[in-house]
Amino acid sequence: MNKEKSLLKLFMGTASVNLFARGLSVITGVIYARFLGPEQYGLYAYVMSIAALLILPVIAGLPNLIIREVANLQLDEKWQHLQGLISWSRWYVLIISFITAVISILAIYYDFFKPSVASLLVIALMIIPFRGLLVQQGAILNGFRKPILAQIPNQILAPVITLSLLSFLIFNNNELTGEVLIKISAVASLLAFFLSAWYLNKIIKQESKIEKPKYLIKQWHVSLTPFTLMVIIGTSSTVLASVFLGWLANTESVAFFKVAMQGVLLIALGLRSINSVIMPQVARLYRQGDLKQTQEILTKSVRISCLVSLPIILALIFFGQFAIEVLFGKEYLSAYPLLVILCVGQAVNVLMGSVGLVLNMTGNEKRTLKLLSMTLILNLILLATLVPMYGAIGAAITVSVSLVFSNLLMGIYVFRLLGLKTWLK
Repeated sequence: MNKEKSLLKLFMGTASVNLFARGLSVITGVIYARFLGPEQYGLYAYVMSIAALLILPVIAGLPNLIIREVANLQLDEKWQHLQGLISWSRWYVLIISFITAVISILAIYYDFFKPSVASLLVIALMIIPFRGLLVQQGAILNGFRKPILAQIPNQILAPVITLSLLSFLIFNNNELTGEVLIKISAVASLLAFFLSAWYLNKIIKQESKIEKPKYLIKQWHVSLTPFTLMVIIGTSSTVLASVFLGWLANTESVAFFKVAMQGVLLIALGLRSINSVIMPQVARLYRQGDLKQTQEILTKSVRISCLVSLPIILALIFFGQFAIEVLFGKEYLSAYPLLVILCVGQAVNVLMGSVGLVLNMTGNEKRTLKLLSMTLILNLILLATLVPMYGAIGAAITVSVSLVFSNLLMGIYVFRLLGLKTWLK
């Protein structure tokens, strides 16, 4: 009973942080949409989608690896390797960010992007290293079993600073453009990084012993590769949908899809919050061979996430049209059918529980990679087929079908490999 209360307490704390973060995101999203209009907001969303793809090689897979390794190294009291992991992961983010920026600048120089997109993308490149370091710092905190604190750097600090700067400009009657919004994001990421780094340094001193670092670089890179490919493939589904819409349809379609995704991110609140809590616990329990306790945690976690997310899905389906009109305006009502389609996929995602997390935390990341690769192929085929024909509706169908496909496959694999049931029962 105490363990169940502890899990629920951590979930409520993490969910509260995520809910606050989602509230900030919705507020800023509403301001962006209303002040820019569908065309300019679509251009901004398109550029930020490209930036999101570019940041994937920097952060993809790194949080999962850091959380698992920090949890295990702390358990084994291998302080030198722990210090080495922290130092190595920081340099990894900086080096990959630099490489990504160089490749992007070359693409811009050779006119790979339209001038209107290229000028904004140059500014967006400044965000990549700081966002990467924020994610790295949050993962270290989560590895130390501080899931609530782990959400604060990227989920709270950066959005609060963004909203503060945005409010200052609005109250001083400054014109808002896509370029201004991207500059705000860059400044917010920079300030949040410095505040987060200062606090993380205090936590590291409390939770570990400061010793001369030892590095297992080859081992970490071997483990990171499948994690990185998994996250790139898994995240690419929704990001590629925006990019395909920008290429094959128009920027207004990207704006409608972006608005619909605001609701989807709210749905994912429950599962995302519970995953943050149980991730290090699943890694530790599996390492100790306690599958019974692992199953108990998975059963409780999927019930909690369903209790939070399923009512949100129903509310969005029945009242989503009204919410879009009130928050974003009548010009964005075309986003409602997309929202309903995306809700269907998210319902399956929530009901299936933490399938990908279980595979990754139990050392089966290569199997996850295989399944997600199959999903990516399906995703690309559907996007190339449905977006030219149906525009944003085709993109929404693609995202939902891909999500259902990957969840069902991974759920089957988890049960066959480990005998664990992640889904609601």
